[in-house]
Amino acid sequence: MSFYQRYHKFSILAILLCSFLLNGQRRPPIHNFNVGDYQAGIQNWGIAYGDKNLYVANNEGLLEFDGNTWRFYELPNKTIVRSVAYFDNKIYTGSYEEFGFWEKTSTGELQYTSLSNQLAATNIETESIWSIYKLKDAIIFKSFSGIFIYKNEKINVLKSETTILGANVVNGEFFVFGRNKGIYKLIDDELILQQQTTLLKDYKVQSIASFEGNKIIIGTSLNGCFIWDNNSLKPWKHPLNELMKHNQLNKITINKDYIFLGTIKNGMYVFNRKTEQFYNLNVQNGLQNNTILGSLFTDRGILWLSLDNGVSAIPIHFDAYYLNPSKLDIGGVYDMVSLNNQTYIATNTGVYVGNQDSIEFIEGSQGHIWDLTLVDGVIVCGHNLATYQIKNKKLEVISDKNGGYVFKKIDGKQNTYIQGNYSGLTLYKKNGKEWKVNDVEGIDFPVKKIVFEKDHIAWVAHTYKGIYRVHFSEDYAKILRIEEQYNTALSNIYLVKIFKIEGQIAFYNNNKWFVYNPIEQKIEPFESLRTILGKDAAAYPITDDGVQPVIFKKADGMLFMREQLNDENSQFYIPSRYYANRLLKNDERAIVVNDSLVQIALYNDILAVNTKKISGNKKHENPIINRVLKNGNPLPLDSLHVFKPRDTIIIETSVPFLTNNSIVYSLSNGEKTEYRDAQNGKIIVTNLPYGETTIDIRSKMKTEISKTGIKLELETKKPWYLGVWGILLALGILAIIIVGVFTVNKFVLIRHKKYLDDQFEHQKELNRKEEALRHEKKLNEIEKRQHEQELKKKTKELANTAMEMTKKNEILVDLKEELNHFKSEIIDKVRFNKLLKKVDRNINNANDWEIFESNFNEIHDSFFKNLLQLHPDKLTSKDLKLCAYLKMNLSSKEIAPLMSISVRGVEIHRYRLRKKLDLTSEQNLNEYLMNI
Repeated sequence: MSFYQRYHKFSILAILLCSFLLNGQRRPPIHNFNVGDYQAGIQNWGIAYGDKNLYVANNEGLLEFDGNTWRFYELPNKTIVRSVAYFDNKIYTGSYEEFGFWEKTSTGELQYTSLSNQLAATNIETESIWSIYKLKDAIIFKSFSGIFIYKNEKINVLKSETTILGANVVNGEFFVFGRNKGIYKLIDDELILQQQTTLLKDYKVQSIASFEGNKIIIGTSLNGCFIWDNNSLKPWKHPLNELMKHNQLNKITINKDYIFLGTIKNGMYVFNRKTEQFYNLNVQNGLQNNTILGSLFTDRGILWLSLDNGVSAIPIHFDAYYLNPSKLDIGGVYDMVSLNNQTYIATNTGVYVGNQDSIEFIEGSQGHIWDLTLVDGVIVCGHNLATYQIKNKKLEVISDKNGGYVFKKIDGKQNTYIQGNYSGLTLYKKNGKEWKVNDVEGIDFPVKKIVFEKDHIAWVAHTYKGIYRVHFSEDYAKILRIEEQYNTALSNIYLVKIFKIEGQIAFYNNNKWFVYNPIEQKIEPFESLRTILGKDAAAYPITDDGVQPVIFKKADGMLFMREQLNDENSQFYIPSRYYANRLLKNDERAIVVNDSLVQIALYNDILAVNTKKISGNKKHENPIINRVLKNGNPLPLDSLHVFKPRDTIIIETSVPFLTNNSIVYSLSNGEKTEYRDAQNGKIIVTNLPYGETTIDIRSKMKTEISKTGIKLELETKKPWYLGVWGILLALGILAIIIVGVFTVNKFVLIRHKKYLDDQFEHQKELNRKEEALRHEKKLNEIEKRQHEQELKKKTKELANTAMEMTKKNEILVDLKEELNHFKSEIIDKVRFNKLLKKVDRNINNANDWEIFESNFNEIHDSFFKNLLQLHPDKLTSKDLKLCAYLKMNLSSKEIAPLMSISVRGVEIHRYRLRKKLDLTSEQNLNEYLMNI
């Protein structure tokens, strides 16, 4: 068998062994920071840690992270920062044709000092600084073509005859790899080639680090790692070495317990030197990018990675991890059951089973799963379509009842269970492998929660609205009575949660606790539980009733755990970074797997929390004040700050990242206030009282506040106008005001007296005029009455005249008729005819009409004029006469002789007149004319 074949088989075996070792390891949670978090460029080339702050070489400048807040700083020439290092309270950075250091000012801001400006342009031209090291009292800046040694404020430039790549300070000596040559050692400001390493000349050495004792590990890009032990150079004999060849090794970071191997293609490999086990962190299990450009392991056990896209933090000594490392899209998680070291997961897409290393879908379970309950080694599944049992990862239908929210054993009844579902309640009895299923009679609404008060009496919660106390028959097959009157005691009947806490039926509704009082048969506030929970009373359990520890979800979304419900000292908060914005509202769920492990349902994942580790971390970290801002402007951190009362002061504080510490503060100005939480490390105060105020800033673990902290002194000075000169000025102004007020009042009184006199005279004049008006009005009324009387008189006279004319005409008509009767007997015909003509002239005497018309116009001024304007070119003289007579309210009989026509002729004329006046049948002719 050839060497190549043996080598090929060994490589395959090594990779298979690696896969086995990888699958056996739990992976820590990964905390990713992206562009939206730090507000700078995507790529991050290097990373450093110092003075409890993180520093990152970013595409757009330098990033600083204090554990709470990211800050961004640009270089003067705005170039990419390719490298960063922290030594002796200075942050050194390298860029294109630029390198130097940053120092904190008195305000906590970073200020840049260039070192490369000391060089001639030819020495730095086209150079990019890719890494920075400290060798004794010198700082070394490395580019691809040489190194720049900064020592005693001077810079020595060493140019290389070849391209230099990986470098490091190992055991107090500086080594650097030269392409096509080997590894050089810096001796007396000269790079000396180490002959044992020339075997590497054809490789691309990316990283050099201390290994065991005096050994050095050398990492190449595509040819694995080598161990250099003075006189020998051999490949690293470990299965991981084969993975490095395939995944393009880029960065090695080592400490006494771990080796961290960062790759270009497949993220980070973490090797535990004590257990000889390792695992891989990549995009499949939570890393946001597979290309590791820089890595750093802090003394706090956190592995920081600068990536081709973002920054990640991984707590290697982790107290929590996720069960869906591959980030398979499983949907929202509604329930979990642990069986045979695996977790069965109920989601809105189906049932999944797995552990941290892998997760798989159970075929045939597609749909919304509400509930999983373990019954005698079998899992009962409340599915959106039916109720199933899961055996050997296969589903079997046990009933067609869909939407099973809860499956609960009935105490005192062997192998008997009750289910709350979409249609109400269903009774299940298990006989060997068979299930007998019957609906519970007497209930017709969906039931989401069942809590037994005692035998045959339970409380049930409607899916959305209301709670009910139900009474079962002896065999639980029928509901005998439903009590719903208890809903009136709740502040809101929607989405009420029911629990059994210390043997009592409890309700959580609208952020308030209530309890059922069985003696008085009423619901009342649960004061004893509120006292037990204290300031966290607006929270409810998301674990099953009666289990310990209890996990609560607060109204603000935070989770906390109590190992014992009645023991406040056993309470601690689960860091929100693990689950923020991933809990299912109103369907939160957690299960207790064993005395040290709880699992919490999230959207698209399950959080597994080691309660012993997370609760055992009781170390208080001292908070740090990073910046103090007054109205947005930074202030020095090392002096007493003087403010005005209306100033807004923002104090930016932090504790080291991932320490489970929070920050609290109190104010004292004569009296000390209670400790308050600093939101995201920011303390915002305004409207401070006059005098000195001390802000006491401390860290908090669980409910315990550290005994020591840091204090910041603030002073709010009284304005000058509250001092002696201000008081004297105020008294002087007051005296001037008093004199002024007296003078003004005297002037006002004089003016007011004159005003009153003028008003009196004015009122007298008004009274006189008013009296004259009253007198004039009285005269007008007298004249009006006289005019009305005269008008009445004239109207009467006019009517009499008309009557006389009527009688005269009647007499003349009668006379004419008599004369005509004797006409044949009259001899003198001529004289007779003259007499008849004279009679006719007197009957139709125009002069009588003119006199009548004249008198009529005197009484009814402009009647004919107005009438003709209303009806132009329509009315004849006879029409006008008829209108006048009707205006005088004469009857047809009285009008007939005046117009020398019959009464019927008058009626006909009246009819024609109505037509000419365009009157409707409803309008009265006389009234119409009266109104003109």
